[in-house]
Amino acid sequence: MPPVLDYPPNYILFLNNLPEETNEMMLSMLFNQFPGFKEVCLVPGRHDIAFVEFENDGQAGAARDALQGFKITTSHAMKITYAKK
Repeated sequence: MPPVLDYPPNYILFLNNLPEETNEMMLSMLFNQFPGFKEVCLVPGRHDIAFVEFENDGQAGAARDALQGFKITTSHAMKITYAKK
């Protein structure tokens, strides 16, 4: 997997390469296991991207590191970066 370009640490994560069937509940269940999870925001009209908010950048970083490349489906490995401020 090529390196993922990233922005400086931030409490909001940007997810991409999500499958079309991804929904807010699926992502909430996945990220809710990490301390500091606040909410998931899907982007209207874009099934392949979403934002996940945490209480601080350390908590966001822990979730990012743990779930980087997580396969939601067999053909979609999620890419996670810090959101652009």
